[in-house]
Amino acid sequence: MMANEEWLARRLIHLLVDIVSKGGNFLMNVGPQPDGELPAEAVARMREMGEWLAVNGEAIYGTRAIAPYKEGSVCYTRKGDAVYAVYLCAEGEEAPPKQIVLATLRPDSGSKVHMLGVGNPLPWRPQGAGAVIDLPAPLLASPPCRYAFALRFLPAW
Repeated sequence: MMANEEWLARRLIHLLVDIVSKGGNFLMNVGPQPDGELPAEAVARMREMGEWLAVNGEAIYGTRAIAPYKEGSVCYTRKGDAVYAVYLCAEGEEAPPKQIVLATLRPDSGSKVHMLGVGNPLPWRPQGAGAVIDLPAPLLASPPCRYAFALRFLPAW
């Protein structure tokens, strides 16, 4: 994939997460060409978004906004007893960072933290009013998706 196409796919996924974390709906406004087919570029972007949602859709579909909605590169959503923190990768960032820091939200003691698409829980610790989630080296070497990574806290705080 060309750099511009990667930029666009990442931007669309980030827009989706940002809008949903604030309680909105994301519409792409893609219509058919004169021959009735959807534009190939739009189909490619929707396919990439679908691949991302196959891993992280739980943090998007049927969720509600939860304050503070967004802190730096992390957006929040909630569904039932779970809270989701979605880390948005910076340009050129191919994997999540070694640590994800939540400034003002802290899970209850005993809460399990999972990255969607990864089986084992992640270690975390309180820090100030928030928390720090440590990501193991194997996960950094082989992340479950691209562009953004969703963490699930259960039970929520």
